[in-house]
Amino acid sequence: MRRLLLLSLACAFGCDPPTPDLDTLSAPIVDGTFEAGEEAVVSVLPFGGVGICTGTLIAPNVVLTAKHCVQAANADAPYPVTAFTIGVGSDVRDVREYRARYVETTPGAYRSDPRTGLGGAIIGVDVGVLVLREDVEGVTPIPIRRDPASDMIGREFTAVGFGQRPDGPAGLKYKGGGVVTRIAGGVIYTEQTICQGDSGGPMIEEGPTRRVIGVASFGQAGSCPSSTDGYNVVSDHLDLIDRAMVIAGQCLGGEEVCNSLDDDCDDVVDEGCAGFGEACAADDECAWAQLPDFLPPEDDAARCVEGVCTRPCDPLAPACDAIERFGASVETPGLYCQRTSGCEGRCVPGGPGEAIDGTDCASDGECASGHCVDPGDGRRRCLPLCVGDAGHCPVGEACAANPTACGACVDAGLVVGARGLGEPCAAHEECHGDGVCEDGACTRACTGDDGCADGFHCSGGLCARGDRGRIGDPCEGNDDCGSGFCASAADRSWCSRFCEAAEDCPDGFACTPAGGASVCAPADRLFGESCASDAECGPDGVCSSGRCTRSCGVGASCPLGHACARDDEGRAVCRVETSGGCSISAAPRSAARPPAAAWLLLLGLLARVRRR
Repeated sequence: MRRLLLLSLACAFGCDPPTPDLDTLSAPIVDGTFEAGEEAVVSVLPFGGVGICTGTLIAPNVVLTAKHCVQAANADAPYPVTAFTIGVGSDVRDVREYRARYVETTPGAYRSDPRTGLGGAIIGVDVGVLVLREDVEGVTPIPIRRDPASDMIGREFTAVGFGQRPDGPAGLKYKGGGVVTRIAGGVIYTEQTICQGDSGGPMIEEGPTRRVIGVASFGQAGSCPSSTDGYNVVSDHLDLIDRAMVIAGQCLGGEEVCNSLDDDCDDVVDEGCAGFGEACAADDECAWAQLPDFLPPEDDAARCVEGVCTRPCDPLAPACDAIERFGASVETPGLYCQRTSGCEGRCVPGGPGEAIDGTDCASDGECASGHCVDPGDGRRRCLPLCVGDAGHCPVGEACAANPTACGACVDAGLVVGARGLGEPCAAHEECHGDGVCEDGACTRACTGDDGCADGFHCSGGLCARGDRGRIGDPCEGNDDCGSGFCASAADRSWCSRFCEAAEDCPDGFACTPAGGASVCAPADRLFGESCASDAECGPDGVCSSGRCTRSCGVGASCPLGHACARDDEGRAVCRVETSGGCSISAAPRSAARPPAAAWLLLLGLLARVRRR
C-alpha cells in the first residue's frame, strides 16, 4: 500500500498544473467509450475546478464520492461545503451545475506523499457524501448495494468516470468495465480501470437492479492505467451514507419502527407506535422515539415513563406543541410541560393551570408557571422558575437558588446571600463571583453581547438589561436592532428588515414597498403604542396599562431600554427603564393609528440604513 497514490487532481490541489486544459479534453476511463448517458454519474469540482473528481447520484440530492475529493491531505475535516460544484452532463465544459449544502467524510486525517504513498485514515475508508441544495430533476439515481459484495469476486462490473486516458487529460465522461480480482481490508481490487479524475466514481454491479458496490479510490504509483486499482466497499459505510440520506430528506426504505423516521416511505412517521400519553412498556414503542445510532441523538426523543409515552421539556421555557426533526416542525397539540423536579419536566396531555404568578396555590398543576412553592415566608404561591445568576427574574426580584441551580423568582428581600445578574444590590461585594454593582443592580464585565446572558446586551463594557430589538421593537438607531435596521415612517420607528415577500416577515407584519426596496412594516400597533386590548398588539403582544408590550421572563426578553417587571395585574411584562425605577411606557408618539400612507419610508431614510 505504501506505493499506492490517489488518482485524482483533487488530491493535488495546489500542484502544477492545478486545472485541466479545457481546450483539449478528450480523456475517458481506461479503454472505455465516450458516454453521453449515465447521467447519475456526475463531476465533482472543488473550488471551481482546481481538480476533477467523479461522483454518483444515489438519491435525487445525494452524491457519493471519494473522501480525498472533498478533503485535503492532513486535514481533519472536509473543505467548506460552499467549495463544491456538482456537474450533470458528459463534458465538464457543458454541465448543469448544482451546489451543496452538506458534506461529510469518514473520520480522521490522511497523508499523501510521493515517496511513501498513502497513510492515515484513507485505505478502505476513502468515502465522502454531498447533499445538494435541490433535487436533480430528470435523472434516475443509482442505489447502493447494502449487503457485502463478496460474491462479486471474478465477476464483471461497469466503471464510469471523468478521468484521463494514458494519452490525454480529463474532463469527458467515459464508461468501461473490469473484473473484480479480490476483496480485502474494505477494498475491492481490480486492474487497469481508473486514472486521475475517475476518483470517486462508481463500480456498478449490473443486473435487474443496478447498484453501486464500490467508490474509486487509488491506483499504483507512477502508472495510468495501473496494474492495481482499489475501490472502497460501499456496504462498509452505511452509517455515513444513511446519515446523509436522512439529512437530505430521503427515505431509506424498510419496515416501519418507532424511531422518528419514515422507514417505509409512506410519508407518515412512526405509524402504529404509541402516541404521547398512551400506554407503553419500552421506549421503542413510542412515536418520535430516539433516532437510529447512525444519527446524533435527540434530547427531546419520546420515552416510556411510568408506563406512558412522554418526552422531556424545559419548564423554564415550556414548549410541547411541536417537535423538531431535520429542520421541519411537526405539531403535537394537546400537551403541556409538567414540571417533575427542579428544572426538569415532561410533556403530558392536558394544559397548564391558570393561576398567575403570586397567586396562592396548593399544587404545581394550578399555576400557569407550573411551579407552586413556599419561598420561605410560610406562604405557598405560584412563582416563575429561574436559574441562579442567569438574569431570569423581573426587576426587584431575585432567584432563590445558587448559580446554575434551579429555583424561583421572589421578592429580593426574601433572598439571603449573594445576588445574581440583574438583581438588586448596594455594593460590589453583594454580587456573585466577579459581579459588580452598577446602578443598583448586579452585572458583570463583557466585551460583546455574546458575553452576556439572554435578555442582556453589552454596553460600556458591562452587561445591561435588554436585547437588541427583534422585528417590531422600538429603536432610535440601527445598533438598537438585532437586524441592524431601524426603520422610520412618519413619527414611528421600529426594528425591521428588508424583505421580498410576506413570508420574509413575522406575523403581524407586511412586506411593504418603500423607496425602491421593501421592508417589514407593522399591521398592528407597535410596542409602546396605546391600546385597549391584547388583540390590538399583534400575535405576541399584550396590552398593559393602556400600552402595547409583551410578556417576559426566561426565553422572552425585553428590548433595549426596557426591563422585565410586574404590572398592576401581577404579570411580568416589558416596561421602560428609568433612573428612578420603571414605568409601563414612554409617552406615545401618536395617539391615533397612522394612515396606510405613513408606512412608506422616505428615500432619505433608506439612504441612512446600514445593511448587515
